[in-house]
Amino acid sequence: MRVSVARRSAILILGVSMVVGTSLTLRAQDPARAPIEAAVKKFVEAFAKQDAAALAAAYSPDANVFPPNAPIIKGRAGIQKMWQDVMTSGIVTVSLVTTEVESAGNLAYESGTYEMKTKDGKAADRGKYCVVWKKVNGQWLLHRDIWSTDLPAGKS
Repeated sequence: MRVSVARRSAILILGVSMVVGTSLTLRAQDPARAPIEAAVKKFVEAFAKQDAAALAAAYSPDANVFPPNAPIIKGRAGIQKMWQDVMTSGIVTVSLVTTEVESAGNLAYESGTYEMKTKDGKAADRGKYCVVWKKVNGQWLLHRDIWSTDLPAGKS
């Protein structure tokens, strides 16, 4: 039985589409995504309440934060102070949009975009971020947190 070139091509395209589609479906269904998105929601809510202690508690005890144009901040006490300083500067809300989550064991990464606003609703900063999450005692905590602004130098 001979199969035409067109039919073989169609079968090949269908097979590749199924593999790619399955791969994308598996990535979208990462088991860490829902709990990480829930933790992100709590983080945003704590920020809206201007609760720097709750923000710091969202990080692992040995977390590091890599803010733009600043040295690495290590540990919850330093992280709490950093977020308190951000809020004292006039930032009242942060929005985070998760675009990707992938996990392996007790580690996961999340990437996305952010926007910070002042009391008058003006955007103070916006950009992208990448977080390494660590599962500690069954809870996903921010472990390494880095972000960078999309605003031109001197505008953030």
